[in-house]
Amino acid sequence: MGLPPLTRVQARVLEFIRREMRETGRSPSLSEIQAAFGYASPHTARFHVTNLVKAGYLRRQPGHRGLQPAQSPGLPLAGMVAAGVPIEAVEQQDEQIDLTDFSDGNHFALRVRGDSMIEDAIADGDLVVVRRQNTCADGDLVVARMDHEATLKRFYREPRKRRIRLQPANAAMQPIYCRPEDVVIEGVVVGVIRLMGSR
Repeated sequence: MGLPPLTRVQARVLEFIRREMRETGRSPSLSEIQAAFGYASPHTARFHVTNLVKAGYLRRQPGHRGLQPAQSPGLPLAGMVAAGVPIEAVEQQDEQIDLTDFSDGNHFALRVRGDSMIEDAIADGDLVVVRRQNTCADGDLVVARMDHEATLKRFYREPRKRRIRLQPANAAMQPIYCRPEDVVIEGVVVGVIRLMGSR
């Protein structure tokens, strides 16, 4: 189960705390949070920190700078997705990808297999970051599931022909056509990561 969603202000405060931890190796004090956001008193900073602790994003240790990440920020590596012929969608739950900005229950990562999206600069072995949602707009890059198979393609509706076109970004490959009722959108791609030497 993922962590609860944050308000925009909470997300900004959390990102500030994480950035300070990365850059200085220690958590900011309440007065530093107050100064960074221009709050009139440290009580507002304490309020946001307390809510982040309650929500499970931070944990508090004794001391002036006792804030710590509640968990290692990461995305579950949910398996592989075909950028070519659809492959069986098999979830794997034993690996995480360290991506702090997307580490919530609304995102997951998939490793790409195939080269059907190469003209969109998505290559075999890349990781795509996917936002969970079951709707999309025409032209969105989506993870689409058909029966037990999933594929990574651009999504287009063709209402006159009563079909969906899943479009590759490779001139050598043909689109996949299917009925709207046969396609489930698992999510929309919001990022691509290339780990050098990972292939």
